[in-house]
Amino acid sequence: MRSVFSFFLAFLLTLTAASAQTDKAESAALKQANDLVAQRKYSSAFALLQKFDPQNSRPAVVMRKQEIALSYNITTREYEIFSMKDLALVETLEQMRAQRSYDSAYRFPIETALLNLKRRNPTNYKLDKALGDYYYSAQQCDCAEKAKGEDKLFALMVRHYEVAHLRGYGDYLSYYALGYAHERLGNFAQSVGPFRRSIQLKKDFPDAHYHLAYSLLELKQLEKSRDEVRLAMNLYTDEQFKSDAAYMLADIEEQIKRVAEGKPAKPARSKPRTTPATTTTTPATEPEPINPTELATVKPKLLAALKGKNKPEIVRLTQQLYQLAPKDESTYRELLDLYLSNNQGPDLITFFTEQAAVPNQDPLAQGYQRLYLGHLYLEQKNNLQAHNQFVLARQFLVQALPANNSALAVIDQLIATTPQD
Repeated sequence: MRSVFSFFLAFLLTLTAASAQTDKAESAALKQANDLVAQRKYSSAFALLQKFDPQNSRPAVVMRKQEIALSYNITTREYEIFSMKDLALVETLEQMRAQRSYDSAYRFPIETALLNLKRRNPTNYKLDKALGDYYYSAQQCDCAEKAKGEDKLFALMVRHYEVAHLRGYGDYLSYYALGYAHERLGNFAQSVGPFRRSIQLKKDFPDAHYHLAYSLLELKQLEKSRDEVRLAMNLYTDEQFKSDAAYMLADIEEQIKRVAEGKPAKPARSKPRTTPATTTTTPATEPEPINPTELATVKPKLLAALKGKNKPEIVRLTQQLYQLAPKDESTYRELLDLYLSNNQGPDLITFFTEQAAVPNQDPLAQGYQRLYLGHLYLEQKNNLQAHNQFVLARQFLVQALPANNSALAVIDQLIATTPQD
């Protein structure tokens, strides 16, 4: 009996060790893929993950493949085949998409992969968020899942996002997409909460304000609707979107006037916009500066964690400080000073590289990530990497800063004076 027990104990220990090794290999593969994405080597990043998990059996890897495929593809066929490219320093995704220029094509049927994983992992609610993201993306691009029809896609978005959000898995875009799905289905009262949560997570996101205004208009909450559409109009930079918001504002003002005169309100003339501004506009507001009170709270804690080499606390507090104001350059200076003064520059390179791999970011944040990666690589005497990061920083910052901004002149000098050897 004792020998049988010993056999099973040894077997369990072997399984545990094998699982730990596999998890370590997965983490390494994801980190390597993120590094490649940060270098804009999108095809190589996807190929690496495809090779690591060709059967789409590992949830974290599949969800990262989904993010890369949906964010960085050159072309797609029905969201089942994706073409991708490793970009040169002077190339942009928009240029390559216009030219339909790519390196390789990959078969990756996203919906099938996610549904299979969800059946095998019913309590992995991150997969529900991934499914919600997939159906939202399919509805927006109008390039996949056409047989389902829009109402079915909206219903699927609601089903999966509500499950994910209930378990704490959501971001500003998933809450916006949930509100948008409810709105398009005519469930205006149910759309208000998700839109408000989206705004709470990203208050300068104009689409959430615009669509919240429309839902409130439908619910006859005219003053609240007017406040939201004014915010949207101020945040939009695209003239067509500003015009749409101005049209809704005029509609609301007319309704308020009629109610004040004791006349019945007319049906709203405005309609919810079906094309979001998410990928085409940048908020017109100045980047919000870092809050000195919040900085004074977090900074000493991070300094203590760095001095004590408390890795979990370093990761948590670095993320907390960064999120105070990711579009404010002083955030990056604070982190640089803290890490370099404690001889932990390589760990900050890892952090900024991971941030640079996050898709659909504001160009100002992307530019500062690259700029400070360049500074860190200079500290390590890695001139080639530093030069490349400065070039990328300029490409992003020129989209967000006025042409006469002194930061661009500084970057031009850094590019000119950093040797490429």
